[in-house]
Amino acid sequence: IACHARNAEYNPKKFSALIMRIREPRTTALIFNSGRIVCTGAKSVELSKLASRKYARIIQKLGFEAKFKEFKVQNIVASGNVMCPIRLEGLCYAHSQFCSYEPELFPGLVYRMLKPRIVILIFVSGKLVLTGGKFVDEIYEAFDIIAPICKAFQNKATTNRK
Repeated sequence: IACHARNAEYNPKKFSALIMRIREPRTTALIFNSGRIVCTGAKSVELSKLASRKYARIIQKLGFEAKFKEFKVQNIVASGNVMCPIRLEGLCYAHSQFCSYEPELFPGLVYRMLKPRIVILIFVSGKLVLTGGKFVDEIYEAFDIIAPICKAFQNKATTNRK
C-alpha cells in the first residue's frame, strides 16, 4: 500500500502502522496489518465515518480486499474556553479528589470527571481540552459542569488589570 498510494508513509522501525492522509475531510489514518484503521483529525463523527470509508475505498482501488464495517468512535477530543483566567492551585485544592496539578511538569491541571467519564485539561488562561468521550453529548455535558466550577476560581486580580 505504501508503495502505490499517495500521501502514505510506512516506517516500521518508527511505528508499526502505515500512515495515510487525505485532504477532504482533512484526516490522518493509521492502517495496521490486522486491517484495522484508526482515523484521526475529523471535526465530527460524520466526517470521521466519511473519511474512514474513503480510506477503505483507496485500499480497495489498490487491489486489496477491504470492507467498511464495525465503525466505532473510541475517543472525542474537544477544546473550549471559559473566557476568564483561572486560579489552578485553588481549584486543585478544592477538588483534590478529581485533580492533579504539577506546574513544574505540565502547565495544565488534569481534572478527571467521573460522570460523564471525561478528562479535562484546564489552563490558567481559561482554555480547556476535553477528551475521553465516546459521544458528543458527553463532551457538552462535561463542559456545562466544568464551566461554572472554573468561573468559581476566576483569577480576579488578572481580570481587573485588563
